[in-house]
Amino acid sequence: MAEPHFIRYSFLRCAILLIIGVSVVSCTSDPSLTVSLSGPASFAVCYGGSCDRVVTTGLSPDEWEAVVNSMTPAAPDPQTERRQLAEAVAVFERSVGPKTGTTGDLGGTFGAFGKSGQMDCIDEATNTSTYLRLVANAGLLRWHRVEPAATRGFFLLGWPHTTAVISETVSRKRFAVDSWFHENGQPPEIVALELWRWGWSPSD
Repeated sequence: MAEPHFIRYSFLRCAILLIIGVSVVSCTSDPSLTVSLSGPASFAVCYGGSCDRVVTTGLSPDEWEAVVNSMTPAAPDPQTERRQLAEAVAVFERSVGPKTGTTGDLGGTFGAFGKSGQMDCIDEATNTSTYLRLVANAGLLRWHRVEPAATRGFFLLGWPHTTAVISETVSRKRFAVDSWFHENGQPPEIVALELWRWGWSPSD
């Protein structure tokens, strides 16, 4: 377990990096994230805490087909599409994990601090935002758009914590898409962003 002052420094660094890099993770249509019929040609994935390590990877046609299948058929309503998105993110993680050494990523951060291939909330929010944008760029979203990442806490309501975000295109209601709570390859939690901001966790 890391010393409290080191953890505090790590989270402050996460918050600063988020502010500096929000324009990177908030793009709703990133031309660098091109998607062909056979899948995403290449995209960046980060891990190691605050995106300390960044690697370029991609999906095979079969892996991309699994993502498309998770979004098919087109959702009849926003709630169904959010369930599909959760599964799509899980498919991405299961495909990317063996290629980047992140298969063993555990839920949370503190219990696996310093573990090879481990991700913190900045890593998770950045990668999940990338996966969501790849799905969006492929024209697979009917009811949502990808929004800038969001952060809660800053020590007032607990430790700072960051998540990917989507919003409903009609109601504009925003939702946290939080992969941090679970191990690699498990569907992320998708909950109302306002609820998430007040410290929500799966145990609630």
